[in-house]
Amino acid sequence: MLKIFSISSLLLASFANANPLVGSWQFVEGKYATKEGYVTAKAPELTSVKLITDTHFSYITQKNGNFHYAGGGKYVLQDQQFIETFSYGNVPSLQGKTMAFDYKVDGDLWHHTLYENGKLVEAEIWQRIK
Repeated sequence: MLKIFSISSLLLASFANANPLVGSWQFVEGKYATKEGYVTAKAPELTSVKLITDTHFSYITQKNGNFHYAGGGKYVLQDQQFIETFSYGNVPSLQGKTMAFDYKVDGDLWHHTLYENGKLVEAEIWQRIK
């Protein structure tokens, strides 16, 4: 009986610590800092799918039906932050860059925000693809 209880406890602990971001996500909307202020983007004008495994992320984005961006690399979750490091993609300024997004999963929505020097740089909402 003790053995069954121990195994059950381990399984419950692993589910409790499961990564809530693993899976496929589609872009809903975003807000981005520019030199002139902020711009927003929403689906369906901007469409993107982001794939998250236990260790890597990858995404491809289209704007008005045409290829726009693609990239990916490794990430870690730490202290409610999704910390991604770009290893590949078509935006040279992102190559090797690490960014730490604050994140929250609310139901099937993943909200993440990026601040640099106290200023909002990016805020996005993604929806889990089922």
